[in-house]
Amino acid sequence: MQLLDDKMLLKSLMDKTAGGLYIPGVVQIAYSMFEIVDLGKGHYDKRVGKVIPLPYGLKVGDRVLVNVGVLNKVNINGETYYTCPNAEEAILILDDDERI
Repeated sequence: MQLLDDKMLLKSLMDKTAGGLYIPGVVQIAYSMFEIVDLGKGHYDKRVGKVIPLPYGLKVGDRVLVNVGVLNKVNINGETYYTCPNAEEAILILDDDERI
């Protein structure tokens, strides 16, 4: 599988609380934390005839904060993932040791 354009495949990091309780999707309002599982190569701009690289230096494994309203839920091999229409929806990238 390869993502087209600057789309992102994300895995939710907010499905369970620290104590292991499940958080229903309706409670995850506005923004939620995700891990990037896969990325497209960038957006092809017809005006300049080349691929514009992804913003912010995004890479697989980054933890990002994304508006859940723009995501589409997909199931792949029994796992739940989310597709994001463009990489610019990621508003925050956390370093490995950062928490919110």
